[in-house]
Amino acid sequence: MLVGPTRQRVYRLMTEEAKFVIRALLKELYFLHKRGKCPRNFDESNVFIREDGIVQLRGSELDDKNDSLVSKNYKDAGKIIMEIVFGQHKEDIPEDVMHLLNLMNTGDKVISMDLEYLICTHASLVPLRNREAFFLWMYAFIMFVLPCDKSTEKDEIINALRKLDWGGKLQGTSLLRKFSWCKRDGSEEEIDSFLNSYRDTIYHGMDECNGNGKRYTPDDIQLILWVTFPMLLPTMQQKLWKKKQLRDLKLDDKQRNGAAAILSQGDGYYS
Repeated sequence: MLVGPTRQRVYRLMTEEAKFVIRALLKELYFLHKRGKCPRNFDESNVFIREDGIVQLRGSELDDKNDSLVSKNYKDAGKIIMEIVFGQHKEDIPEDVMHLLNLMNTGDKVISMDLEYLICTHASLVPLRNREAFFLWMYAFIMFVLPCDKSTEKDEIINALRKLDWGGKLQGTSLLRKFSWCKRDGSEEEIDSFLNSYRDTIYHGMDECNGNGKRYTPDDIQLILWVTFPMLLPTMQQKLWKKKQLRDLKLDDKQRNGAAAILSQGDGYYS
């Protein structure tokens, strides 16, 4: 995938179809575990996609749920993702997808239902056209909805986002710097101002860049933001999860999309 005004940077990303299938598989595991059941063993041959886009695990016996089986289920799902989606391109796995895979492989740690919710709603699986809403809901919650008595929680989230080196990344991105490279009294803006600029970039659609032979569509904008800040949405999401605020946002609603539309796009899983 070539991105940017000079088209000199190359990135690999999952197709929308791949996101949909992975998300559906992880949700199937989530709901099986919620019912107190775990598939004993499964691989890609057990994954069946119905015409309506629902993923089912077939030909795999169900056992009563236990921590060991839950962990094994997610390791098996991770293997399917690695082999089917990435194949020979494992060295090119996007940073946000690697974050998801690491959440699914927790070693000896117990995978709780709350962690399963984070996994099956993970930001890396959000359809490109829904990333705007996904960001805006988290942004509004962090900036304006967290109660005043939870200001410490907001500060912790903001501090975590500072570690993403957003300033350094903007230095090498002249296109985004027009919108986000703001200074106050000669110093770089703090992360809250960066989030405001990120929001403004979404709202205004890089209007100033249009008319130079290139018009940026909403999908173009989301691609540019994704390749520049791949860990912004996963970090916001995980911090809200750690503060037990994630479910309140109902972010799974921001991932929903027409199964027929997704499954009809493209022939592959990786581009």
